[in-house]
Parts: sequence; structure tokens; C-alpha cells
Amino acid sequence: MNSFYYSAQEMPVLVQLELDTANTDRWANNSDGIWEEFSSNLCKAFLIPTKNIRVENVDRTKGIIHLIVQPPFGKKVVDDLNGTAPDAAARMQAVRKCCEDLNVPVESITLGEFGLKIEDKLMDPRWNKVYGWQVDTTKDIHYWSSPINQGGKPYFCPSGWKRFGIKVAKDNTEFDARWGHWYLAYHGTRGENASKILTSGLKVSTTGCFYQDGTARVYVSPSIEYCAHPRYALPWKQTKKNGEVFWYQLVFQCRVNPASIKFIGPETLIHDQYKATVKVDPNFNNSELEWIIFGKEGEQFITEDIVCYGLMLRVSNVDPATLTPSVWWKRSLYADVYKK
Repeated sequence: MNSFYYSAQEMPVLVQLELDTANTDRWANNSDGIWEEFSSNLCKAFLIPTKNIRVENVDRTKGIIHLIVQPPFGKKVVDDLNGTAPDAAARMQAVRKCCEDLNVPVESITLGEFGLKIEDKLMDPRWNKVYGWQVDTTKDIHYWSSPINQGGKPYFCPSGWKRFGIKVAKDNTEFDARWGHWYLAYHGTRGENASKILTSGLKVSTTGCFYQDGTARVYVSPSIEYCAHPRYALPWKQTKKNGEVFWYQLVFQCRVNPASIKFIGPETLIHDQYKATVKVDPNFNNSELEWIIFGKEGEQFITEDIVCYGLMLRVSNVDPATLTPSVWWKRSLYADVYKK
């Protein structure tokens, strides 16, 4: 396995500030050392030691300043911007003043990691978790070897993935009361769809397998490996300044109302000649990998029977198609949708 993970304390946090595009030349050229001055003032606004926030780059065409918050201060900045810190209102006021003092007409602030554009108000960092392959007492790594019973279905450790909590309940008690008895499932998607899903829910499809076209439904799976197929979770890559290339994949972690599952069917990706020999996920039979949930009449997005509460990200320094659990991708019917 060539993927890797970080603890919440190790991973820098990306903060994007969107500018009025007419003001980007000053920032792109770092006129009068504005990067350093702005970074220093932001550190003061967040009450963290200086030089722990830096301007990574400026996208001149889109008018976006990319800031990096160094560990271990990422969580504090996330909590301040997310509104979960006790003095969040005061910190946000200080940030706004910092922007005004340097004539930075900020239109929006976006929190996220790995280049995803996620509105900060939708995320809940209290439930961020890193999942490993074995118990690691030296790091904040979560792992279990035997499946957890979730509503009567098995929940296996999503090793190699990191979860970013989505704000759906005020606390664990409320979450368990509403969805604790529901099944756990996943839904793979492209990175650019993340914000839409967070604000609207999973969009129904009227085409696909098992039911005739025109029947509104959503597909989920109990297997994160199945949902990570590039037909669903299309990988994207970023090249850092030092030349390192990282690949990213996005899958949503959901709770599904058991009563809403109308059909459980087999995988639909493996080419016919390999169906008898290739197993998608060692934890599940190929015959149970697709769960179909019907949408209500006139409903474009399913919001009552599916709740997305975790944004799962897998990071790798190699092409995900070469990862050990994903060798079967190369034999799938839809392998051609993913080009290196």
C-alpha cells in the first residue's frame, strides 16, 4: 500500500481567500512585501505565533490567495473560522479588520485541504479522523480489525482514508438519536461536486443499472473501495513547488435509512470475463455492492433518507490505479474513463 496519511496535528490547513479580481496584480507580484505583512497580521488575528501562516501562492486568473496554516495551529484556525471556538466571533472580527487594513476586498473565505473548495460553515472538525491499518498509540490513528455492527450491517475500518466531519448535528447524542440505527454506506464523486452535495444532498439519477431509465434513484455502497473506483471517485492530482505529485480521491461517508433501500445488487464495473475471478473488496461479496435508494416524486436531491456526515479523502504519492486494493480497476469495464 503506497498511500499515506497525516494526523490532524501534522497536516497543514489550506485557507483560500477570494479577492476582487481587479486587485490581484498587487498580490501576484507581492508588491511591497504584502504577503509577509498580511501573513503576520493574520497570525495576530488568530492569536498564534508569527510565521505560522504563509501565503503559498496567488491565482491571478481567479483572484484567490492560498494560505497555509502550519501545524499544530491548523485546528485552531479551523475552529475559529468554523465558529466552534469560544472566541470565534472575536477572531473573525480580527480577521476582517486585518483584511480591511490592507485594503483586501475579500469576497469569501474557504476552508479545506487538498484543493477542495468547501464552505467552512459546513464542516465540523470535531469529527475529523485518520484511519490506519493497525493500532498506533503514538499517533491519533483509528483502526479496528473486526467489523462494527452498524444498524445490522458490518462497518469495516476504512484504512488509508482521512475523514473530515460534516456539520449535521450539534453533538454525538443528537447524531445517534437521529441516525445511529441507520446503515453506513459510501458514495464516490468528483472533487468539484463536493460543495454541491454538502449544500443540497445526493442528486438522483434517472439512468443506470437495475431499474428502467426514468426511475429517480441514488446509488451507494457499503464498500469504500468500490466507491473509490475512478468512474465514481475520479482522482485529481496536484504538483507541489518542490515537484512532488500527490493524487487525491473523494468519497462521502453516509448513513442510510434501511427502509429506503429498494434493491441490493451486484457490482456493475468488472468486465464479464473477470466477474468469476476478481473480487472488488475482500470484506464484501460482489453481489451486494450496489444499494439503490429511490427518490421521492419531484425530488432532485435525497435529503431525508441519506445523510452525508463525513468527507473521506485518500492521498497518495502514486497513481491510485496502482494501489494494491485497486488493481482490479485495470480489469473493469469502465477503465477507459480514467486516463493517466
